[in-house]
Amino acid sequence: MDVRTGPGQIRDYLSDESQLFKAEEEKVEAIYFPETEEDVISILKKANEEKKPVSVSGAGTGITGSRVPMQGGLVVSMEKFLKIRPRENTETFQGLAGEILFTVNCDEMSATVPPGMTLSDLARALTHDLFYPPDPTEQSAQLGGTLATNASGAKSYNYGPTRDWVKAIRMVLADGEVLTLRRNRIFADENGIINLESGNGQQYSISIPKYQMPALKNAAGLYSKPGMDAVDLFIGSEGIFGVITEVEIRLASKPRSPISDIAFFDSEEKAIAFVNELRQLREGVLSIEFFNKTSLDFIRAEFKAIKELAAAAVFLELEDSGELMGQLADMLDKYEYIEDWCALNRLDMQDLKEFRHALPDNVNSYLKQHRSYKLGTDFVVPPDRFPEMMRIYRETGEKFRASHPRDGVHYVIFGHIGDSHVHFNFLSQSEAEQATAKALYAELAKKAIEFGGTISGEHGVGKKRLTVDGREIPYLELMYGKAGLQDIAGIKKVFDPNLILNVGNMLPVEYLD
Repeated sequence: MDVRTGPGQIRDYLSDESQLFKAEEEKVEAIYFPETEEDVISILKKANEEKKPVSVSGAGTGITGSRVPMQGGLVVSMEKFLKIRPRENTETFQGLAGEILFTVNCDEMSATVPPGMTLSDLARALTHDLFYPPDPTEQSAQLGGTLATNASGAKSYNYGPTRDWVKAIRMVLADGEVLTLRRNRIFADENGIINLESGNGQQYSISIPKYQMPALKNAAGLYSKPGMDAVDLFIGSEGIFGVITEVEIRLASKPRSPISDIAFFDSEEKAIAFVNELRQLREGVLSIEFFNKTSLDFIRAEFKAIKELAAAAVFLELEDSGELMGQLADMLDKYEYIEDWCALNRLDMQDLKEFRHALPDNVNSYLKQHRSYKLGTDFVVPPDRFPEMMRIYRETGEKFRASHPRDGVHYVIFGHIGDSHVHFNFLSQSEAEQATAKALYAELAKKAIEFGGTISGEHGVGKKRLTVDGREIPYLELMYGKAGLQDIAGIKKVFDPNLILNVGNMLPVEYLD
């Protein structure tokens, strides 16, 4: 097992893609790169005995600080954990980080994969006309990391988040015990109690959180629902209970003759009305994405064919069907679209996919060029409140612009409008702008909760904090209150009594005292 301790080797693991969280290099002792479950067990057993903090790291594509070792101690990077335990019918694939060992069961439409395998490698390795539907933007993300955050993406509109595609997980708890959980085997009883047993017979009994989750796409906090499956407690748990060492996932048949289309409108109102009617079709619609005017302005230089009149765009992925295409054409006419770009073959579809991913890339480039900072929302609201939430987003953006007049872009709005889940990104260029953005962000978060929504649709909450009414609070407290966080703390203390794993994720240190 590779272990690195040099300053230059540790530096790359002190932050994540957000650059909002930065650990102190001198507090981190070493980076461990386990390749087997036995490696993970040995690391955690020793760290648990010494009560040494451990942060689990995926590919670093997160934006909530989940992998950032703010408490110091050890970092366990899963990037070299590329092989499942030996068994029959294993397949090999040469991934970017090395040889990957996994299995595919075509009859059951499932695969068993290692946590370090990336989404892009999985997509390239599946050659059986099957695919894995969860579609986060960052295809370099590792499977273990996507489970830890219950990641989703554009196709969650049709296929749902990661949780819906997990059949079983195997993980090492903080004390080195191994837990195997298979869906439809263990459930919470009528009192909300889940009883589990490790491979060595160690018993664990927990009471699920008493809070009520919103009935929509949600990645905020632990999953909790009467009679819930025990597997769901660990999906989206952000590494606070253990380290995932193996995952069995469901697969789906690739869509027949998929089509991509980008429709442009001369107002956001027309685009949103178009989306509202499009949602009624449901069958055959795989994803619905949105771009506001400032988002289009960001990429006009790269996509010169975008007409000046365009004030909003809707990106669609569909299954080819004469009836569906006829309905789409009628709806485009009804809402007075300017034009649309339709891709009927894979090459053209790749061009449109590049359009979809161009905005995040251009935003990141802009931030570097202008020494700007991004503060992005991850809110989801019920569909019937979405038009009102969009109005509030626009008003907030203009308020931010008026508070700090300057050249350049102040905000962009884009994302998964099919799920009523768009990202509002503040782009600030000074400390004063950052302070204003944080205050406005808190107001937007409170409004999303007031509307019956969530503060995190796909990114998790990590180590984020928020200032509300002059008091800095854990991000999750805004949604579930102190009692909800105390419920989560109680579960963590069962699986991690010495409080070594990913401390600060979901729960700040003060909730663990």
